[in-house]
Amino acid sequence: MNPSEPRLLRVEVVADLPVLWALFQRLDLPATLDRHFPAPLHWKGPLTPGEVLAVWLLFLVSQADHCLNHVEPWVAQHQGVLSALLGKPVLPTHAHDDRLADWLARLSRSDAFAALERDLNQQTIRVYQLPTDLVRIDATTANSYADVLSEQGLLQFGHSKDDPDRPQLKIAAAVLDPLGLPLATAVVPGNTTDDPLYVPAIQAVQQSLGVGGRTYVGDCKMAALATRAFVAAGADFYLCPLSENQLSRAERQELLQPVWEGRQALQPVWRPGPAGQPGELVAEGFAGDVALTAAVGGQEVRWTERRWLVRSRAYAQAQEAALERRLARATAALGELVVRKQGKKQLVHADLMQAAEAIVKREGVEGFLSCTVQARMTTRPVRAYRDRPAREEREVFFAIDVRREETLIEHKKREMGWQV
Repeated sequence: MNPSEPRLLRVEVVADLPVLWALFQRLDLPATLDRHFPAPLHWKGPLTPGEVLAVWLLFLVSQADHCLNHVEPWVAQHQGVLSALLGKPVLPTHAHDDRLADWLARLSRSDAFAALERDLNQQTIRVYQLPTDLVRIDATTANSYADVLSEQGLLQFGHSKDDPDRPQLKIAAAVLDPLGLPLATAVVPGNTTDDPLYVPAIQAVQQSLGVGGRTYVGDCKMAALATRAFVAAGADFYLCPLSENQLSRAERQELLQPVWEGRQALQPVWRPGPAGQPGELVAEGFAGDVALTAAVGGQEVRWTERRWLVRSRAYAQAQEAALERRLARATAALGELVVRKQGKKQLVHADLMQAAEAIVKREGVEGFLSCTVQARMTTRPVRAYRDRPAREEREVFFAIDVRREETLIEHKKREMGWQV
């Protein structure tokens, strides 16, 4: 007979929790959270607010689940593992959804979260010795099936490439390149324009990493003069394409005219080939310096901007192919205008010209195709029938002649592929 009492063993799935918790400890995450979000007056329990938030973050990262009411049962399933990791008893009630909702409201304060974000960035950079000389900034949208509750809410209807019929929110982020580590994140209403989001993102990065010597990379919406002037005022650098809002098509043509006339030498850009094989010419271009002046914070800022005019061969070929497809579609549609179809009324000269102009405009090939409509007449003999004598019937029909304006098309193609 065995006199020892039976023991109840509990089996839990360890999964990725120890690895994630070791990462949190290396970043000093619980202590950083406690520093920025201290315990309220009537806080109870062995866990500090930073440890509760860290457990919640463990759940988010491990389970990829944002639902608050799923955290408490998850803690109950991993109570032993979590208690061993924290060195304290962890109870499911510590992660009650009401408690997490209260902390979510505190985290939503932009000033407190910005300070937390800044400290975490500095700690992450220091621990992992990450390079900080290149930062990419961009904004994206996220659609939702929820309703727009008010004009002040995050969900709003705005410009959307995905689904314009659904409301959206907009997320702007600044990340370290090439790692992709987020440094600053802003969530704004979905109808917010992108231009005003870049300066706050750059300011947040500067507060975390300092000012001077860093390069910010963005799309053409970052190219607003106010944004470029702000970066230059901080002795930083920027790299972004200029849209036609900043540099018109006429100004681009003026800059490229020496290239077309053979007076401007181009610097080639080669992609290295395999060992022993020649490289591939992927682009060519030239540079020029422009002195700029703008006001930042009420003070005048002067700097020199280097503008590279670069022609990507792949981009040019894609644009030329797209133009040829539009020309082919327009030519085919114009030819269909004069095809007689059963039940369709034949268009006369004025109607044909109006329809032709609409097709050319729809395909975006105005000026590249010219149309001429001609009326033609045919006669055919008709035999006598009963009391009707033999006769000739005349029939009038229209033909459309479509001609490509090759000179204008070639001038358009030579502009393709160029970016500033």
